[in-house]
Amino acid sequence: MKSKITQALVERASVPDKGKSTLYADTEMRGFYLIVTPTKRSFYVQSLVNGKQVRTKLGDHPALDAKQARDLARSVLVGMRGGTNPNEERRKARARGITLRDALDLHLAAKPLSARTKDDYRYNCEQYLADWLDRTLDELGSDRSAVRERHRKLTEKHGAPTADNVFRIFRAVYNRGLREHPDLPPNPCANVDYHGLRRRKVDVDGERLREWGEAVLKLHPVRRDLHLFMILTGMRRTSACEARISDLNLDDLRLHVPKPKGGSARAFDLPLSGPLVDLLGHRLREAPRLQRKTQWLFPADSESGHVAEVAQHELDGLTGHALRHTYATLALQAGVPIAELKFLLNHAAGNVTMGYLNPTLNHLRGYQDKASAYVLEALGMKWTEGEWPPHLANDTEVVETVSINESLNWEESHTAAIQ
Repeated sequence: MKSKITQALVERASVPDKGKSTLYADTEMRGFYLIVTPTKRSFYVQSLVNGKQVRTKLGDHPALDAKQARDLARSVLVGMRGGTNPNEERRKARARGITLRDALDLHLAAKPLSARTKDDYRYNCEQYLADWLDRTLDELGSDRSAVRERHRKLTEKHGAPTADNVFRIFRAVYNRGLREHPDLPPNPCANVDYHGLRRRKVDVDGERLREWGEAVLKLHPVRRDLHLFMILTGMRRTSACEARISDLNLDDLRLHVPKPKGGSARAFDLPLSGPLVDLLGHRLREAPRLQRKTQWLFPADSESGHVAEVAQHELDGLTGHALRHTYATLALQAGVPIAELKFLLNHAAGNVTMGYLNPTLNHLRGYQDKASAYVLEALGMKWTEGEWPPHLANDTEVVETVSINESLNWEESHTAAIQ
């Protein structure tokens, strides 16, 4: 309905039924409106902007009274008739106001990332880009040379891998902000010269593997079994260290891995070969001997309760992710096809065809058995079914197994090695 929008009209306008609204068009200023709903009374203006009808809200009563709304409407309508879209201007203002910290929070809330990955994102931003966190993306994106220079300085001070990792995170966070606010400048990381570090190549000849096998059998039993588990499965360090007793099912010959790299969405069951069954069965039998209860397959006298650091000087650097590389190479040499190897390593499907495949654990277990036999032979070890640990092929006696209680005593005297 048409009526001059006054304070009296705003206050006496009848409240419409639920789900309905009443529109009042001002008789003195074309394009000025009052809309009354069951919950609020709001002022709007509407006008052609570059040939297109645009409506924008001025505010609500009582934060804005009728006189204030009329004065504001007059100003906004002049701008709209001159080609200014107030909705676009507000959107641009919001974009100019989003900070790197805001974008980081938005990114971490929007993506199904594991807690560890989220901590890594925050750590890298707070450790290396702390002075940028409260700067706006608009400001950062407009100074591409400064972004490139920051990458260069990080390279000089902390090394190329750190610089590249920090700016991959910055790039992802900025892109999330850009999706929310398309009016932001293009991602300034386009001006960053990444080092493009190649994946580390692990060269392991037969002699080094046999030396490794001899050295690993002399380690503390828990750490011995952890390293053997990693080279027999190719499992990532964190997932191996955090393997839980509750996730082990020896009847079904599988170990459930609930939170691998990629989070719970990438959870999978690892098929267990004969040697792996004996290895984990041995760890399971040793668990009750602890003076305190443990939920971990590879326990340690550490804050987390499990082995957290796999570095071992006796193993000549062949630890952690290098064992994943080694397993992949030896499994391939053993005759494990690439497709099955990708499933055993829990790699993401690289193409459409891989996405269609869903092999059974029994199928994969056959290849796991094949890989385990080849790996143990390469290490110069002989495994007898139902016994653990294996022994060197040229030894006549089986290496004596140390109890977990003795293991903990050993660990307490070698704290630095197991933290």
